[in-house]
Amino acid sequence: MALWQSWPRNADKRSANNFTKGIDTGESPFFIDDNSLVDGYGWDMDDYPALKVRKGRTEIGTSVNGRTMLLTNFNTTHLVRKVGLILQFNAGSTWVDIATTSIATDTDATNFDIRGPALILTDGNNTPSYWNGVTMTNLSQMPKGKYVTADNLRVYTAGVDGSSDTLYYCAFQDATNWTATNNAGAVQYYTANGGGITALRAFGVGVWVFKKDSFAILYHTGDSRLAYRLQPQSDNIGCVSFKTLVEVGPFLFWLGMDDVYIGGGDAAKQIGQPIRRYLNNINRNAIATSFAFGTNRRYYLCIPTGSNTYPDTCLVYDYVFKQWYPYSNTLNGLCYGASLNGVNYAGDSSGRTFKMNDGDTDNGAPIPWRVQSRPFDDGVKEAHKELWEMHLQGYFPSGTTLGVDIAPDDIGTTWYPISYDPTAVSAATQNKNLIVPLDTVPLCNFYSYRISGTGPATIQEVQRYARIQPVQY
Repeated sequence: MALWQSWPRNADKRSANNFTKGIDTGESPFFIDDNSLVDGYGWDMDDYPALKVRKGRTEIGTSVNGRTMLLTNFNTTHLVRKVGLILQFNAGSTWVDIATTSIATDTDATNFDIRGPALILTDGNNTPSYWNGVTMTNLSQMPKGKYVTADNLRVYTAGVDGSSDTLYYCAFQDATNWTATNNAGAVQYYTANGGGITALRAFGVGVWVFKKDSFAILYHTGDSRLAYRLQPQSDNIGCVSFKTLVEVGPFLFWLGMDDVYIGGGDAAKQIGQPIRRYLNNINRNAIATSFAFGTNRRYYLCIPTGSNTYPDTCLVYDYVFKQWYPYSNTLNGLCYGASLNGVNYAGDSSGRTFKMNDGDTDNGAPIPWRVQSRPFDDGVKEAHKELWEMHLQGYFPSGTTLGVDIAPDDIGTTWYPISYDPTAVSAATQNKNLIVPLDTVPLCNFYSYRISGTGPATIQEVQRYARIQPVQY
C-alpha cells in the first residue's frame, strides 16, 4: 500500500516567467534559465525585454524565372540582383535589366572606384566585370575568382580554379591592372589540411581570408608598394558559406562548420551554443546555401535544416543583448541577403526579392509564431503538481489568433490544448486569465506550456498557479 508524505508548506505555488533570456537549446532544459525558451519561431527583439512578433516581408517589383544568384548594393543608390542569367537593378517598383551572363551560378560582388563608383562582380566562371551605373565592362586581367572584396587600396579575389588557395590583388587603386610587377600580386594561403579559400571580407585593418576550417588576416604595411603579410589566426575556425559573412556594428559575423562566430580585432569567438540544436540539424549537403543579413546590431542567420535544400529557418542575434531568438521557420526558399542604406532585403529561389522586417505580414500572409517554455517543477521535482491556473499579460490586437497548450512532461510528448481564446480588440496590453481543468491536464512532476498564434502580438509575462501534491514513497 502506498504511503503519502504530507507537504509541510503551503500547497499552492505561484511562479512567473518571461522570455528575456532568449532561446537556449545548448543544454538540458532542466538547467536553463526559467526565462529562456526551448523552441519556437516568429520573434525579434524590437520591444525587448518583451517578446514581440517579428516584422514581415514585402515583395518589391516582379519576379524573374530563376534562382537569386546575387543580391547586393551598388554604392548607396541601387539594389542589384542576379536571377538566373539576368543582372538587374531596382528602380522603385520595377527591375531594370543591366546585362545577361552566360552561366547561372552564385556571384559575389564588391564596390570600388574605377574612374567613379563601380560594382565589381565575379562568379568563378564568367569573366569578372563591373557596372558603373550605366554600362557593364569586363575586367579581362582579373583572375576568375569565386569571391571578391575591396578596401580603399585594392580589390582582392580568390577561389580561382587550379589555385583555389591563392589570394590575388590588383595594382594600387587600379582594379583594371592585375599584372603590374611589384604592385599587383598574389599570396598563397597554405594550411596543413589543404583546401581552397571559401570567403573573403575586408574588415578592420585587414582582409579576412577563410577556408572552411581556418582563417587568416592579410595585413597591408601602409604604402602603395607590394607589401603584404598574411597572418594565420586559427586552424579550427572557418567559414562554410561566403553569404553568411556580415558586418554588424563593430563586429564581423559568419557561420562555421559547427558554430557561429563573431570576430573583431584579430580574434573570433563562438556564440552558437544557445542554438546548438539548430546547428546540429543543418543539412550538411546544402550548408553552402546558408546566408545572412544584418542591421547595425543584429545578425540574421538563415540555414537549411533537416532535408531542406534552401534555408527554412532564421535565427537572430543581438550583440548588445547577447541573446538569440528564433526569427522564422517559414523562409520559403530565401537564399541571398543584402542591405542598402540600413534596409534589409532577401531574394529567393523563385526569382523574387523582398524587403525584410517590413509590415505585419509575410507578403500578405499572417506571420505564424510560437513560444515554448522550459519544463517547470516548481521547486519540488519529486512531487506531482496540479496546474490549475495561468495568467498572461500581452498585446493582442484585432485579427491576432492565440492558443495555449500544456504538456505534462519535460519534452512535450503530448500537448493538451486548452479551450481558450483570450484575444480581443485592444490597443493596449491586456491581462488574460486561463483555468486549466484537471480532467484535461493530468497530474505531473514537470510541465511545459506553449503559446502560439498568427498576427501581431507582444508577450510581457506569464504567471502559473500549481497545487503541490503529497509525495508518494
